[in-house]
Amino acid sequence: MLSELFHLDKILDVCEKILYFLKINMFFLISNLPVLLFFLFVGITRVREYLPFFLVCLLPAGPAFSAVLFAMNRMFRGTYTGAWKDYRAGYTDEFFKKILLAAIQGVLLWVFWTNVEFFSLQIPCLPLMLLFIVLFAGTVLMTPNLYLLSSRYQMPVKDYFRGAVLLTITKPALTFGNLAAAVFILMLLEIKAGTVVLFMASIYGFLIVFMNRKAVRMLDEQAGAGQN
Repeated sequence: MLSELFHLDKILDVCEKILYFLKINMFFLISNLPVLLFFLFVGITRVREYLPFFLVCLLPAGPAFSAVLFAMNRMFRGTYTGAWKDYRAGYTDEFFKKILLAAIQGVLLWVFWTNVEFFSLQIPCLPLMLLFIVLFAGTVLMTPNLYLLSSRYQMPVKDYFRGAVLLTITKPALTFGNLAAAVFILMLLEIKAGTVVLFMASIYGFLIVFMNRKAVRMLDEQAGAGQN
């Protein structure tokens, strides 16, 4: 009898975690209605053509992704409460600063990509084209680090970018892992889109938190030492 109760308790715990993942992902999708509407009415294949408009639609993704990482960190540590409560806490904390982070990153992406096209089509110059391709790719690759930092620490905006760039460059294994996690989610979408779309943001956020746990622990220790 006790054994059956123990197994039942484990099953209920697993179901609770699955429901938590599902709810966090749902809140993330609702928060990103502008970009979802862009995909619906404009189309993902026309992102390059309407890049500035797409980047504007992508602004809410900043605080939304930060909220997912905040919730997944609580899940990983076992300190989660309710999905809505955790997501709201991560989403509303310094909301406008996270919107500003997304806006600055969007401007950088637009400037770098405009220069890539300019030096590849208008005035062909291979070295400059490669330079701006690297800058564009680096701005994309630092995204997980940027919002992981914003979900945990309160800093000036420039320090978020400085920290994200440093983590991206000095932790190449983690940068590759973050990229591999994104590719893994995209592969799952190709295989089972109907199911994966219900959990994709939560799964990706949890993978980011899990893979970067040692780096975050190191930053927590440094922040604690700085306060002493």
